Amino acid sequence: MTVTKIVHADELRRFASDALQAVGCSPEEAGAVSDALVDADLRGLHSHGALRLPVYLAGVRGGGIVPDAPMRWLDEDGATARLSAASGFGQIAMQLATDRAIELVGIHGAASVGVVHSTHFGIGARWAERLTAAGAIGIIVSNTGPCVAPFGSREALLGTNPIAIAIPTSGSPIVLDMATSEAAYGRIVGAKLAGETIPDTWAVDADGQPTTDPVAALGGALLPFGAHKGSGIATVLEALIGAMTGANFSHEVTDIWTDPSSQMGTGHLVLALRPLIPAEQAMSRADGLVHTIGTSSPAANHDRVLLPGQREHERAAGSADRGIEMPGGLEEQLLQVAEETGVAQLQVH
Repeated sequence: MTVTKIVHADELRRFASDALQAVGCSPEEAGAVSDALVDADLRGLHSHGALRLPVYLAGVRGGGIVPDAPMRWLDEDGATARLSAASGFGQIAMQLATDRAIELVGIHGAASVGVVHSTHFGIGARWAERLTAAGAIGIIVSNTGPCVAPFGSREALLGTNPIAIAIPTSGSPIVLDMATSEAAYGRIVGAKLAGETIPDTWAVDADGQPTTDPVAALGGALLPFGAHKGSGIATVLEALIGAMTGANFSHEVTDIWTDPSSQMGTGHLVLALRPLIPAEQAMSRADGLVHTIGTSSPAANHDRVLLPGQREHERAAGSADRGIEMPGGLEEQLLQVAEETGVAQLQVH
């Protein structure tokens, strides 16, 4: 019988922060990145949580991620702005970008903020929700290292290219946060660490054949969700990021998963929109939609109807009380982190 290990959020946050400081991050930066990782784990999105810590540490050591990078604003024109992340942590860049978007949407009613020269930024929902907290609709788009084959191809040319959209309500926002690949890259890495197989719809091997082996998948290419439809969305998002902000296209990136010395140069786009009707009226209508969908009759084999993001919000609330269930293989990875950095081992139970 598999025994699931539990770690409390504060302990995981302490461990990640200590490890990041051990490789040269300031306490402030280490704390902000750790908060983002733990947020993902609390929501059950382990592909973007502490699973990423070893590759972040390798990136800092190798030069792919610059600790406390000298980020700077490249230009600003009306409701638009662009930030150079200077190969620093994507989480820090997104704090700056979403803060600026909140300022600009308050002035103009809409804002578009691009980030270039960046790295992985964690879960998009975290950043989209920052905008809803300010009363705006949040849309977050990013590209990644090349790992997804366009429909009909076996070459890894696209990123997982996530999109997150958050709509404010009087309670938790409606949040769609999804990769445009059938599965997140981190989920396949997680399957590899846990010694598990993957569905044969997630990826192809180097010969373009469907595979259930995560190792073969990582040596081949992930598949877009929904065949040509997901591929089309991923391609459009790639153009939005690479062509419209000046960031690297995914196929121009060498991911730090592959080479820790690679300064990836990925891009992100933050769009903030003010409702076109009075905010209270807009929120009331969103609340009505939540009620209508949430109280609709479940189909066969479903006990209830969930809104986008609802399951993650419920998991986060539960995990904050009982602790985070660690995915298979992660404890061993973090034990190795403790040995390599000299920080106190993670306390699990």
